[in-house]
Amino acid sequence: MTPSAEIIVELQALGGIIARAQAELAADSLLDLSSLEGDIEDLCCRIEGLPAEDGRYVQPRLVAIIDDFGRLGRSIEAKMEELKSQIGNAAGRRLAHSAYSKNAEPEK
Repeated sequence: MTPSAEIIVELQALGGIIARAQAELAADSLLDLSSLEGDIEDLCCRIEGLPAEDGRYVQPRLVAIIDDFGRLGRSIEAKMEELKSQIGNAAGRRLAHSAYSKNAEPEK
């Protein structure tokens, strides 16, 4: 298998990881993408070392992966905003409950 073909296979696998991460995020599961950083750095170095003619074959899949990561990033940001809102609402309810409980206690 040529280096460009190997890279394309790895990019396709990366696309699968991103798709699974999107599904896990939609299902409110925890994501652990920390292992991707080293793999992506290695892949980028290998892509950088490709001859220009081989890079033409890799470029469309690479652009698609970048777009996939962008969508995943936006989904993560939206989920974080949703969680911040839920946390804020819960804190407000807890504060209201605490205030109500203090006011509802009978005087001694």
